[in-house]
Amino acid sequence: MPDVGQASACLSSCHRRPTLKNDRLKPVLLWLLLAATASAAEPRLFTPARSLTALETQAAAPATPPSVAQQSFLELEPAETLPAPAAQAEPLTTEDLFERLPDIPEDDAPTPAEQLPQVPGGAKLFTPSEPPIPGAATDNRDTPLTLCEVLQSVNMHYPLLLAVERERAVAAGRLTSAMGAFDTNVTGAGNALAPGTYENYRSDFGAQQLLPYGGVTMFGGFRTGYGDFPTYNLQRLTADAGEFRGGLTMPLAKNRDIDRARATRAQAQLDVSLAEPAILRSRLDYMRAAARTYWNWTGSGERRLAADYLVDLAVERDVEIGFRVESGAVANIERIDNQQNIALRQATVVQADRSVQQATIDLSLYYRDPSGKPLLAGRPRMRPLPEPVPPSPVVFQQSLTRALAARPEFQRLALQREKLLVERRFAENQTLPGLDAQIAGNQDAGFGKSQLSGPLGLDRQVLEASLVFQMPAQRRDARGRVTAAQAQLVQIDRQLQYAEDQIRAEVQDTYSALERAYEFHKQASQRLDLARVVARAEREQLRLGRSDVLRVTLREQAKFDADIYEIGARQEYWRAESDLRAADASLGPESCGFVDNLMLCK
Repeated sequence: MPDVGQASACLSSCHRRPTLKNDRLKPVLLWLLLAATASAAEPRLFTPARSLTALETQAAAPATPPSVAQQSFLELEPAETLPAPAAQAEPLTTEDLFERLPDIPEDDAPTPAEQLPQVPGGAKLFTPSEPPIPGAATDNRDTPLTLCEVLQSVNMHYPLLLAVERERAVAAGRLTSAMGAFDTNVTGAGNALAPGTYENYRSDFGAQQLLPYGGVTMFGGFRTGYGDFPTYNLQRLTADAGEFRGGLTMPLAKNRDIDRARATRAQAQLDVSLAEPAILRSRLDYMRAAARTYWNWTGSGERRLAADYLVDLAVERDVEIGFRVESGAVANIERIDNQQNIALRQATVVQADRSVQQATIDLSLYYRDPSGKPLLAGRPRMRPLPEPVPPSPVVFQQSLTRALAARPEFQRLALQREKLLVERRFAENQTLPGLDAQIAGNQDAGFGKSQLSGPLGLDRQVLEASLVFQMPAQRRDARGRVTAAQAQLVQIDRQLQYAEDQIRAEVQDTYSALERAYEFHKQASQRLDLARVVARAEREQLRLGRSDVLRVTLREQAKFDADIYEIGARQEYWRAESDLRAADASLGPESCGFVDNLMLCK
């Protein structure tokens, strides 16, 4: 077979020949060049890797020499092949793939930078500082911070929740104000006319009480009238010991079953009950926000650990490359390349640390000390995010049943409906005619010199009964109130119907988010496992001299991205779990939901 030199000589000797002959030699020269290229064999250091699908489709095919594009670092021996699967084999799982891969050393925890030997040469690297967060106390206890501790702090010290809980006092004050209509009204007056033609002295004291039933009003009093009175005012004159009076007024139709005072009192009592669903709704919202903030804080700590691990790998590799540079095995540019990667990863640590500080500050709005001041949760209080728990349809049914029975929206709308029923009852009562019966009497005490009581001043005794009728002809005010109350009742009924549909949809949505988050985490976890194997294999290739810093950096960055992805998947799952518990009104320090089984609240 001609070699490349012969082809070149032929080409130079034929350069001065006529064009026609050159055209005839072109196919021959092209054949010679292709033959020479094919004779230059690519060195084979390892055999190609096979994917999951390739293991099934290519198992029966004979092993062929790999091309350059197929070569991979996952197999170290040229002749090593994977065993062919049996016929009709099930698809391989990730665990099966790991078993069929060559043995790759497990990653040990990187040696801390301060324990690594110092290798001269290279650039001077600066470790980023970690100043504490100023302006607030820090909780650095060694015990992990649980979700229930945060929710308990919200329940006891969160200012906005404490402000909402003052609605109880507001409603109680309104009830007390409404009860003022049943207060005893006391009156008093005094009058003296002197000197003058008719010199007299008068006084009057009275009391009036509206009873809380039947619309009955009781009144009574005492008056005195001494001196001279004109004949047209002799009724002001009393006996020597004064005059006592008393009576009552009782409605017979309008205002008998209910009046404005009793209606206002009943509605104020319902307002006291209405404060509870408002407080519960706010508590659920604040608990949900606190739980989501807690999971963000927990995940930020894991992201920081992942970034630290990435830096430790690069720092440990810097020492190894330094020794190889000293021995002359590699060029110093390899170490400089690794050191710039260290600087880049340390910048990632700074960003991760900023995320931790931000999450800690956000959490301090909900996690407070006994005095109610924000408390920063220190790094020792962080714990890893728990693994997701597979949800089941039973969880959905339990959550839906609990939500339809315990959500505060139903209680709020039901109480508002009761208030409207009271208003409609009062409006219907106002359409009745005003017919009141009144009985009143008075009695003089002592003797007086009244011409009407005889020369000895005999006591005067009066008993009066009356019947009062009053009614507007059109009664439009009362009928308009009835129409408005009935329309508002229809509104409440429609709102109750929609509230049930909305809560059902909310539970469905949060359960769907929880179930999908679980499946999402399964995929993210599988990706992390595969990325971890690839990164380990690439580091092993670097140790054997078959790779370089650039490829290792890319593999480790891919593994870091997969790690962040998996942490975010766990965060999303537990955020969805908190949302589900908030949707069924079970979120609180006394109920930890799925985390009960994981001992997160103990």
